[in-house]
Amino acid sequence: MLGLTLLAACGGSSGGPGPTPVIEPPQIACPADVTVKNVSGSSQPVTFPDPIVTKGAAPIATNCNRASGSSFPLGTTPVNCIATDSQQRSTACSFNVTLTGFTLTVKRFGTFGDSLTEGEIGRPNYAPTLLDPPNAYPSKLQDALETGYPGQGLIVVNRGHSGDPVETTVETIKRYVPPDKPDVVLILSGFNNLTQTCAPGTSGTGLCRSGIDAVSVGVLDCIRKTREGSADVKYIFVSTLTPPGATGSNRIDANAIIQANNRIKQVASQQAVVLVDSHAAFAGHEAEYVNVDGLHLRPAGYQALADAFFVAIKATIPQNTLLTAPR
Repeated sequence: MLGLTLLAACGGSSGGPGPTPVIEPPQIACPADVTVKNVSGSSQPVTFPDPIVTKGAAPIATNCNRASGSSFPLGTTPVNCIATDSQQRSTACSFNVTLTGFTLTVKRFGTFGDSLTEGEIGRPNYAPTLLDPPNAYPSKLQDALETGYPGQGLIVVNRGHSGDPVETTVETIKRYVPPDKPDVVLILSGFNNLTQTCAPGTSGTGLCRSGIDAVSVGVLDCIRKTREGSADVKYIFVSTLTPPGATGSNRIDANAIIQANNRIKQVASQQAVVLVDSHAAFAGHEAEYVNVDGLHLRPAGYQALADAFFVAIKATIPQNTLLTAPR
């Protein structure tokens, strides 16, 4: 009894310092797989929640091989994430990000018309013809289709020819639609029926009215010969004529173009084809889009023309969900 009392008096204890707490390794839980549908292009940014990390010795660093908000391609992409704590212990998880796009239900596009289809650049004072095929609207349309529907082998064939009146465009359609077998035909023609008959200020003359009549009849014949030429043609798009520039040696009377476009609209409605109102798309942008001769287009104008057709194509032609990434 005395020994126990002395031990207590000296402050003795039967216990000691407790063991160092054991910190468990980090654990990580990735978000669920992410699916993004209706992607209009070859890639798109995708956001997703951060992985949830528990336990581990702070501070803990978390990294994923593709960060939330980065761009993902069509198809399925694995995302791998790793959490590493201050004791250099790591754990990992993964999930998939899947993007599905569209496939267009057509493959071949045939474009018919005159110099504004072939891609002529306007030159002042009747200078020799200069073509710029990479900036022609069919080339720009090809770029838009490849971007919007990548890897699908879509083809745009340019059958435009500088100087052709609409009657010659009819003959070109008769010649090329049967062997080309396009799924879609795009028509923009009639300028050359008006350049010699409808100079500025002459829209009320009999000669100009005859030119406008020729445009109307010719566009109708273009549609009919397209249908006769190939049963493969599923869609026909007809464009209005673009407006003239403020000045230039090849200017057509602005009111004559409006009258011709009204007739083109009537034909398109009667024939149940798709109208592309390029004139409306150009309104207010003539200085930017129309070249120095007052008729032909600058690269920005050809791009705007391609954009007008592309918008109409997307709005008209069915698109199916693309379940796998294009090859």
